[in-house]
Amino acid sequence: MKESIKEKGKLSQIGKKAVLKEVGYQALAALTGFLMARGRIFGEFCPFGLAFGASVPGEYLALSAVGCFLGYLVPGTVADTFRYMAALFAIVAIKALLAAMTKYASSPVISSVVAFLVTCATGLVSRVGDTEGSVYVAVEAVLSLAAAYFISRVFKISGRLTAGLRSEELSCLIITLSLALTGLIGLELGGISLGKILSVTLILITARFGQASSGTVCGAVTGFFAAISGGGLASGMTFSLAGLCAGVFSGFGKYAQVAVFIVSGLAGTAVAEDPVFSAEFLVETLFGCALFLCVPKTAVQALGKVFSPPVKALSENSMKKAVTRRLKLASSALSDVSETVDTVAKELSRINSPDFDGVLKGIETEACTGCSLRITCWEQNKNDTVSAVLDMIKTVREAESSPEEGAPESFKGRCLRPAKVGDAVYKYYSDYASRMAAESRIGDVRSVVTEQFDGISEMLSSMAEELSTDETFDDIAAEKISEALTAIDINCLEAACGIDKNGRMTVELICRSVAGIRLNRMKLLRQVELCCDRDFDPPAITEAAGKMYITLTERAAFTTETGVCQLACSPSGISGDAYSFFTDGRGRAYMVLSDGMGSGGRAAVDGAMASGLITRLLKAGFGYDSALSILNSAMLFKSTDESLATVDVACIDLLSGRTELLKAGAAPTIMLRGGKCGVARSNSLPAGILREIGFDRAAVKLRAGDILVMMSDGATTEGTDWICAELEKAEDMRAETLARHLAHCAKRRVNGRPDDITVMVSIVEKAG
Repeated sequence: MKESIKEKGKLSQIGKKAVLKEVGYQALAALTGFLMARGRIFGEFCPFGLAFGASVPGEYLALSAVGCFLGYLVPGTVADTFRYMAALFAIVAIKALLAAMTKYASSPVISSVVAFLVTCATGLVSRVGDTEGSVYVAVEAVLSLAAAYFISRVFKISGRLTAGLRSEELSCLIITLSLALTGLIGLELGGISLGKILSVTLILITARFGQASSGTVCGAVTGFFAAISGGGLASGMTFSLAGLCAGVFSGFGKYAQVAVFIVSGLAGTAVAEDPVFSAEFLVETLFGCALFLCVPKTAVQALGKVFSPPVKALSENSMKKAVTRRLKLASSALSDVSETVDTVAKELSRINSPDFDGVLKGIETEACTGCSLRITCWEQNKNDTVSAVLDMIKTVREAESSPEEGAPESFKGRCLRPAKVGDAVYKYYSDYASRMAAESRIGDVRSVVTEQFDGISEMLSSMAEELSTDETFDDIAAEKISEALTAIDINCLEAACGIDKNGRMTVELICRSVAGIRLNRMKLLRQVELCCDRDFDPPAITEAAGKMYITLTERAAFTTETGVCQLACSPSGISGDAYSFFTDGRGRAYMVLSDGMGSGGRAAVDGAMASGLITRLLKAGFGYDSALSILNSAMLFKSTDESLATVDVACIDLLSGRTELLKAGAAPTIMLRGGKCGVARSNSLPAGILREIGFDRAAVKLRAGDILVMMSDGATTEGTDWICAELEKAEDMRAETLARHLAHCAKRRVNGRPDDITVMVSIVEKAG
């Protein structure tokens, strides 16, 4: 009984909402008819009310006609009130006759013809014998025909305004809204028009979401109607220019857009050469901009759905092949660039490398020119002279005394200019040493550049390979997702649903990010699951440049619970270890741990840099080796001091349980599988020591209930046997509890110099 009452209550609520919604639509139709009827052109013609009446669907015809009737009755709207009322009655009668023929009643062409004929006929009858007036009537009838066509098109697309409109449909909507605003242009206070204020707001909104094309259309249309409504040519040019500029600069944010609109609008008013018009336009613009800036964020989302272009489903197989081919070509080109740079650099280095013979020649030329013993020293006793010079160079290098004092006594006894020779040795050897150091540094930088090219080339190649393994794309599912997300106020710009060779689906979305409004992940997840009829993992979201890049992967067989405990050894509490764990949205869970050299603040900087950079690169799609190469280059050249950090990465495939372990100078990793422990060790070097390093790799398959433990070397001062024993006897511990337990046990076992301790524990569980 109670359930029956609840059901009735729900139905009652739904019924009330439907009634209120219908009342709102009817009221909106009446208000729009009223505004359309008040839109006056050339000072005395009001054709837009007739166009609206001829275009409105049958269910809204009655109240629309009432609104138009009242609009024509308002004093000051039009002088020939009787003519427009007669025309309106004629249109209502024709629409009633056509109501039985649904196909023709809702046709934009039929509506346009009806509006044209009725407007033209009543106008010509009321102006018999007035040739000039007949010309204006003809123009009025043409405008009525065009307006009726655009309004009819808007009613055709009204059911999917929030699903994204094509460019021509969006133009029809903008024209219809501009027509409605013409009814308010004549509503002025001190020369300031309410219609123009709202027109400024409309231009900014359309330019914000539809960018340059929509901003230009809206500016041109509102300018045209403002001009023929009495504003003159200056109004049309000013609105058009301001709309174009606002659209072009829409990507720089709403404040920049407003500033550009004001500046370009004022520039446009210079055409009028009328200070009164310029002042009025400035006031109208400021009010319109203020309204635009005050639009609530929730309304921003709704407007974005209406004025943004339709969602593109990026999923054609031909596009996939083209992108794959271009990625491979780019990868090959970068690899060739790297080899070319390296080859040319080595050849130039061989040609331009500093020569020690040049040092000897410079010393001879500067110190011995004009000396009577020059031939004796540099030809007959050259070996002795060079040996003496080398001794002086050694003194310069060790900075023990002046070069002259480092020369042998035999050389001092026979040389007539020992002091001058010493000065020349210091000068030329210092220059030689500086050039050698610069050459070495340039070589190092060159090596880094070529390594970066190689890393990016490898990343592009791996991305092409990964993309080529996606066998199919589901276009229908992508379109369903975009429409479903639009319905829940998520402004989806692009959507793609890829299905790999194992039949596993990955959904990739690009959505507009609205400041101050957080994305409801669970609502998004539910909508995607309903559209695809599959279960997905929670979405992985990355924000950049005002957009959200969202990836959802079909739910895997496993999930992981990860816990971390850090214990710093320094009194400041700053740990030199840094970690992260994340899922990439493609069914892989990552654990990353880095241990900076030493402890305290300096180690914390190195550890955080290594962990953060490797995490960022892996999320961006870089392969392991290319990511490590880029990290190593950054560590080598981030400062002149020695800087190094270990890198420890574990990647768990949640579909199969296969786990990759990658280590660069990292502490052992321990795995508990089937109640027994295994240890993975590393012999590689940390990042930041040598230019060429690599990961030590291992692979293992984990199952539900298995445990993976990564740790910094501060936890293994007494080896790993005790950790294995603790894991084997651990029962029903959560990951966080187990990590804390192992970290505190490790701290009690520290002998000698303490070190930072970090323990990461990941427990593999069966997905629910």
